[in-house]
This record gives sequence, structure tokens and C-alpha cells, in this order.
Amino acid sequence: MKIQCIERDIRQILESGTYIIPRFQRPFSWEKDHIEEFWQDTTSDVKKDYFIGAFVTYNINNTAYGVVDGQQRLTTITIALCAIRDKYKELGFDAPAKGVHRLIVTRDLDDKSQFVLKAETSYPYFQSQIQSLDKERDVIEIGSEEGALRDAYALLSKYVAEGVLEIQAQGENIAKTKAAAKKWLDQIRDKLLSLKVISITLDNQDDAYLIFETLNTRGKDLTASDLAKNHILRLLPAKGKDLDRAKDHWRDIQKNLEESKKVIETTTFLHHHWLSKYPFTTEKLLFKAIKEQVNKTNVKDVIEELKIDSILYRGISEPGSLNLWTKGNKDVQDSLLCISDVLNITIANPLLLTVLRQFNAKNLKDGQVREIFGLVEKYHYLYTTISALPSSGGVTQMYAVHAREIANAATPNEMGICINNFKAKIKSKVPPRDTFITKFKLLSYTNTRQRDVIRYTLWKIYKSMFPAVDVDRGSLSIEHLAAQAAGGASVHSIGNLLAVPTKYNGDVLGEKSFAQKRQLLTDHGYALEAFIKNSKIWTAAEIEQRSSDLAAYAYDTAWVIK
Repeated sequence: MKIQCIERDIRQILESGTYIIPRFQRPFSWEKDHIEEFWQDTTSDVKKDYFIGAFVTYNINNTAYGVVDGQQRLTTITIALCAIRDKYKELGFDAPAKGVHRLIVTRDLDDKSQFVLKAETSYPYFQSQIQSLDKERDVIEIGSEEGALRDAYALLSKYVAEGVLEIQAQGENIAKTKAAAKKWLDQIRDKLLSLKVISITLDNQDDAYLIFETLNTRGKDLTASDLAKNHILRLLPAKGKDLDRAKDHWRDIQKNLEESKKVIETTTFLHHHWLSKYPFTTEKLLFKAIKEQVNKTNVKDVIEELKIDSILYRGISEPGSLNLWTKGNKDVQDSLLCISDVLNITIANPLLLTVLRQFNAKNLKDGQVREIFGLVEKYHYLYTTISALPSSGGVTQMYAVHAREIANAATPNEMGICINNFKAKIKSKVPPRDTFITKFKLLSYTNTRQRDVIRYTLWKIYKSMFPAVDVDRGSLSIEHLAAQAAGGASVHSIGNLLAVPTKYNGDVLGEKSFAQKRQLLTDHGYALEAFIKNSKIWTAAEIEQRSSDLAAYAYDTAWVIK
């Protein structure tokens, strides 16, 4: 590996060629704190020869380089220069504006303009909305990287504008004030351009892949997903300039995750994908495991699996995004949605991913998926949501172990054995009845964080008590049997609450008496529990009794693991 090292300033870097963000690099991701720290470090009383770290590139040709380390810094400096250029132009200083612009957009030997820093993943936003001197008015779709670039440009433009305003506020003579503003802009421009780096140039892209694994960019460490992407793309080189299927697949994976309504970190997805198929490893050691397992013989299969799994993984939190559900298994979809949406469980995701993968491949039947999802839902409702018992690392490994067993089941008989083993394990972890009942009775509508759980609880119990009645959880609202105006702590306890269709709440039931509400619900065909139907009055004693009855029914029937 041939390496050339030389000290350079940023101006020399920008004047010596063009720089391409290569396929293995992550998108621009600096946030406000990184931008703010970099601006203060590089523009506030900067001493001569201020050093900002290594800048590692590899040769593409005599005047073009791929960026290995320094992407975030070089992009930020380019954005800052764009902000300074635009302020020059705004104040009427066309010559220095064009001078700075030549460090952003240069011309090749055929006198064609080209950007000094070329970023493919943020095209065309970065080029048209930030780098160009004349901004385009076209509406461009904003992804996460474009949003980070937009915010960086806005913040750096704000710093530049504030600096100019501060200078202008110090003078009364317009001409002198304008000249002072230009002088300040000149100083900021020169400070940025005089920043020092150790420029390290590698011979080729293969060397760049190897170096990338050992480097961190300023402010943000490389994640396991950054390193995994680098490793996979190194094993799958592009087939010419216009065909890079590996990079296309990786872009699709990230797009599938980014389009989720819930935030899904790529590293989290990779870790859960790994746990669903391969031996257990921590997130910290994930890249090491990937590097040992993924090689030239299996890398194509791996990236194809990741692409499919990214769709399925999104479907854990958004079951409606998957084409797996029919009228006959809608309850399975509901169960998955309850796990992710109401119970907010992610620890079981490796197992859920394996089940969706096997179901998608038609290796699992509706009933088997229903049973597995039901076990996860029941266990976490009993153990975590209500009993508030901690999920240990042992639970993480439990899900990983059973995920791999189900993933590797070769026959229907083996699959049945795997499901029974998982069921036995879950059954052994169910909390004591007394613990559950005590905690269940503490559910209160005054606790806003418990309201979704209460709505889910009453819906699940109602479905269990009246299985013939089709009830949509999303169409239910909570009604107080004893009016809230009655006061008292018991009014908001679960024993006084009823999940009813939204159309009954408000004007229909309102602040009516218990007897009136009961009669109205009966007249509307709403099925009532025997205890409510048979109660002559509704006081704190009845509320307490119903709380106990619901708790016992929940543990013994609605969420029982048989």
C-alpha cells in the first residue's frame, strides 16, 4: 500500500482537484452541535497553522480524488464558503463572491463547469440549493441527508449574517460600514481557507476500503452499519460506471427503513437481522461478526436478504405496509401492531423478523404465526407492561435463540417442535398472579402514559368476553361509568372504565347517570358484562370489585398462556 502524506491548507486542497464522495461513505450527518463546535473552533481567534486533522483520499485520476476520511469536514467547509459567497453577493461584492465560487465550482480542460465536491447521494439538492450561485426554484424531495445539509447551510448562513450585522451595528457611515462588513467576511473566508490538514493520498480504492475501517470522522464515530456497508461494497465492486447493484441495494435498504413512520436506525436493523439468523453477538461486536461471516462467496445472498428483511422489519411497526395480511388473518396483523404500537416492544424484533421472513416464504401457516405473535404479546403484557418487571439480557438472548431455531427449521415437524419449545420458555417466565393483579388494579386514566394501554386492555377483554362481536380497536374511546364529575380516586381506575365505540361517547352518554348509560348502551346493542348489567348502583365498592374481576379475567383468560 503506497501512501503519500503532506501538510496542506484547505485552499490548496480545493484548488488541487475535484473530490468525489465514494459509494462506501455514509451520507452527510453532522448536526447542530457538530456545526457549531466546528465554526467556533475554526473562525474564533484562529491561530496560524490551525490543524483540523487528517484528510484521506485515494487517486481516481490526476485531478480527481475519492474521499475516505474528512467528508463531514470538507462538506461543512464547502457549505460555509457557500454561505460567505452568498453574503458577498447579497451585499453587492460580486468579485469576491465569484472568487469564492471558483473554490466551489471549477472548470475542466474543456471549459465545462464542475463541482469541486461531488456528492451523489444528495443529488440534486446539494448542487442546486447550496453549491450553485443561482439557486434553483424547483421543489426537491427532502430526505434525511438533504435535511442535514439544509440545516447546516441555514445555521452557517445565520452565523455569517450575525457577524455582518454585528460589524454594521458598530458604524454610522454606510460606506465605511459596508467596507467593514467586507473586511470581516474576508477574514472569515481566509481563516477557513488557511485551516491545515495532513493530506494522505492512497493509490487506489481497494486501499481506501481497508483504511476506512480503521478511521473515524471528526465528531461522529463510524457505526457498525457504516463499516458493514464498506465491507459489503468492497466485496461487490461496481460493474462499470453505470452499474453498481450493490450500492443500489444498500440505498434501497436505507430507503425502506427511512420511510418508516417510526425511526429505525440502520445499525439496530442490522443487529436484529443478525440475531435472527446467526450466533448471538452484541451490537458493539456486530461488525466483527459480520466481517467474519460475510465473504465473496455469500455476499450477494447477504445483501439480497438484507434488502428483503428491511421491508419486513419496517412491517413489524407498520404491519399495514406488508402484503401478507388477509381478512382471515387480520387478528395476526392486529397482534403485531399491539406488540410494537401499544406495548412498544423491540426486544423481540429478531424473533418477529424471523417469523415474518418464514411466513413470507410460506414456511409458516397463519395459525403458527398467530400463536407465536400471541405468545410475545401475552408475555410482555403480563410481564413488562403491567407487572413492570425488567427485561434482562437473558430475554434478548432467549429471542435470538428461538429466532435462529425457527429460521433453521428444515421440516414442518421441526418447525412445530421449535414453536413448542418457545411456548414452554415463555410459559416459564409468566409473572406470579398476585403480582400481576396488584399492578393491574393501579391502572388509572389520570396517567396519560397508561391511556393507550387501558384502551388496549379493555378492547382485548371485550373481544375475549364477546368473541362474536367485531370490534375495531381504533374506533373505541373510553367512557367513565360513574361520571368524572362525581370525583374520587376510584372514578379514574380501570374498574370504572368502559371501551365503547366513539359514536356513543360525548353527546350520547355525556354526564348521564350510571343507570342511564347502562340503558342507552343496552338499547344500542352494546354487550355489557354481567357484573355491570346486574349492579343496582355504581359506587366505589362496585368499581373496586370490577377492577379485581377484570384483573383476574385478564390473567386467567384473556392473556393466559395455555
